[in-house]
Amino acid sequence: MADVIYFNGYIYTADAENRVVEAVAIASGRILACGTEQQLQGFITPQTQQIDLQGKMMMPGIIDGHMHPFWGGEQLSGCHLNYESLTIEQILQRVQQHLDKDVLKGENDWLKVTAWLRQGMLPAGTDMYRSDMDRLNTSRPVILFSNDCHTMLANSRALELFGIDKNAPEPSDGKIGKYADGELNGILEDAPAMRAVDSIPSLNAEQAVKVAELVQQVLNAQGVTTVMDARVSPKQLDAFSVLQQQNKLTVRFQAAREITPDDAHSVEAVAAAVDKAVEFANRYHQAEWTPEPGIGLHNIKMFVDGVLQPPTMTASLLEPYTINKGTEEAPDWQLTNRYGDLYFTPEILDELMEKIAAAGFDPHLHTVGEGAVSIALDAIEKMRAAHPDKDIRPGLAHNELVNANDYQRFARLGAIACLSFQWAAPTPELIIAERHMLGETRFQELEPIAKFIDAGAVVAFGSDWPIDGLDEWYDLKVAATRQGRTVNGVTPPRLDNDRNLTVTEVLRSATIDSAYAQHREDVIGSLEPGKFADMIVLDRNVFDIPAQDIENVTVLRTIVGGKTVYIAE
Repeated sequence: MADVIYFNGYIYTADAENRVVEAVAIASGRILACGTEQQLQGFITPQTQQIDLQGKMMMPGIIDGHMHPFWGGEQLSGCHLNYESLTIEQILQRVQQHLDKDVLKGENDWLKVTAWLRQGMLPAGTDMYRSDMDRLNTSRPVILFSNDCHTMLANSRALELFGIDKNAPEPSDGKIGKYADGELNGILEDAPAMRAVDSIPSLNAEQAVKVAELVQQVLNAQGVTTVMDARVSPKQLDAFSVLQQQNKLTVRFQAAREITPDDAHSVEAVAAAVDKAVEFANRYHQAEWTPEPGIGLHNIKMFVDGVLQPPTMTASLLEPYTINKGTEEAPDWQLTNRYGDLYFTPEILDELMEKIAAAGFDPHLHTVGEGAVSIALDAIEKMRAAHPDKDIRPGLAHNELVNANDYQRFARLGAIACLSFQWAAPTPELIIAERHMLGETRFQELEPIAKFIDAGAVVAFGSDWPIDGLDEWYDLKVAATRQGRTVNGVTPPRLDNDRNLTVTEVLRSATIDSAYAQHREDVIGSLEPGKFADMIVLDRNVFDIPAQDIENVTVLRTIVGGKTVYIAE
């Protein structure tokens, strides 16, 4: 018999037939039945709660398959630059205002400033260095952490506490920036930036739990019922574990443990690196989930390359970058000898993929450029040959630039494209710059989404928050339009090198296909009998509105395991 029945709705199930039903019955946190109101009458008792949807749309909860939720939570309550294009003076002014009001004043009291849009600094082409940061009136260590989380800028005090000086060896998985005279300029890129940020004394256990509570509240408000943390730490897992123990967890928490190039510095070192990651994962992984939200750690993460956009340009390409050696007014785009970076050799990546698969885990790879995508697919092909009968679901995240020949390889090899849809709506200025930087042929393969689906590959949505602000319905709108947000009546141009996704494709990528990527499609991702009752109610029917209006969707109710965890005011 049903505990709850939702009826009189437009209920999109995301099942294999994309059925739409009128009512859904829930018992003990699971879907009991879906169908017409008449069909579900037999499940009603005097104790059954009956909730009239009043014609509103209901669908499975959003499964965000790649994000960094704890980073996002810390950013919500810290000093940040709001992803804005700013001048050096504007940045220093905002940071100084925070420093002046902050109760922390000690020379060891860190300040981490987030959401720094390095590639969008004004005037165009401006960069910022340690000498700028040292103008701040403070003795504290201060860093700027870029919105892509791949670049960090430190003042001199921060570099001192990091223990980095001009004699630091060049890392294999990123860069330590220096002036022409060899002195540090304060810039750290890719893995060195992340390691430095990770080393900053942060929250205690009690504070971390409060961040986790904030994170799940803002996620539930956007209709998110499951996340995959794409680079998890013990602090984050411990915080969400405490919420689970207290029966306060309101989002299902999947995660990936990283293996760094330092961990796997040679083919011989791979086995120990994988064993260590697996040992860590097994401390937290809950293989069997119940309707009560749980924790899973079934992915092992590697950063194969870096970032595509200038000035970083560490994403691995098959042909070199071009750069503007002129001015914005009189550009002079010239080929360079720069192909970006690969942080694992093909031999080491091959070994990693084989060993991860042998352990029964799913690889989750950061692959931005076509060069990284290509060698990752090569490694997956060898992994499939070594383990033909294993159900391994490798995910390649981002894939901003893909060689035209590789879409079919995704499908043939069962590689999942985990995509941040909003990246298919670059600014007009960035469209022009990237067209020059990559050339017309490669530009036509920039920020693909539908090309994967048309080739037969699975696409899973992952917002990558806080690389961008948390705005799930805007991200989904971009997949259906390839256009950014209209501001002051001006709509930016469409990135016209791929087709729009249909609404059904968009919703499936954020529900059942993302559940498949997480190896959890048996219990979440669609509204079918036996699955967990993870559902959301929307203020409008996404199938009946213009695609541009999807970004304005408001979530009215979020239900996880049959329990309402969020109701809009």
